[in-house]
Amino acid sequence: MGSVRLYAISIDEVRDIFRATEDTARALRGLAAERFATTAPAAPGLLGKLGPVLRRPPDAPVVRPGVPSGSDVDTLLAGRYVAPHRLTACWTLLEAWLDVLAWGSVGREVTETQLNDFDFDLACSDVPARYGLRSLLRSDLGIAMLPCPGLAAGWAPLAHAQEMAAAWRPAVPRLQPGHREAAVALLGWLDQFPAWVEAAAQRSRPSPDLVAILRT
Repeated sequence: MGSVRLYAISIDEVRDIFRATEDTARALRGLAAERFATTAPAAPGLLGKLGPVLRRPPDAPVVRPGVPSGSDVDTLLAGRYVAPHRLTACWTLLEAWLDVLAWGSVGREVTETQLNDFDFDLACSDVPARYGLRSLLRSDLGIAMLPCPGLAAGWAPLAHAQEMAAAWRPAVPRLQPGHREAAVALLGWLDQFPAWVEAAAQRSRPSPDLVAILRT
């Protein structure tokens, strides 16, 4: 089972993660440290005395596949190339940051077929195709990181999010029951954008856009 997750956050703020200022980097490092504990042996003991005989220092952090490490944090904040074998971990790290930085987020478990069926039902209910969920993946994030296998990401501007809500609202009663429940939940989330725009202005942050991450 895959998932689709939506975030209300300015695309500029997402891109700024990859060119982080000193203050932003400090805050994001703190968030990463809270979410992902670095695993390392408690004490080197006798092995520590062997020094350069060992290829890997006995007290070095253990880097696990799919789990963000301190090196991954450094890589993303500096906007450096992410090696293919670290893509899964780095996307996990990015989503952890988005969970905290975004004004709001919503997600659902969904298969590729279910997502296609949902968008088809919207189209049959007179919602233009440009307002389907897949439309959110057409514009890539413009960040210094490629998608990992089974992941797609994209974004749409604030105006698109508002137009999407307006297009969905009259169509909800015509949707199939299972799709109707999902549409009502997502529509309720989209309807919070005006409040988030106001809150962003009060805190001197850019207005939120709509960022989408699909895992299959």
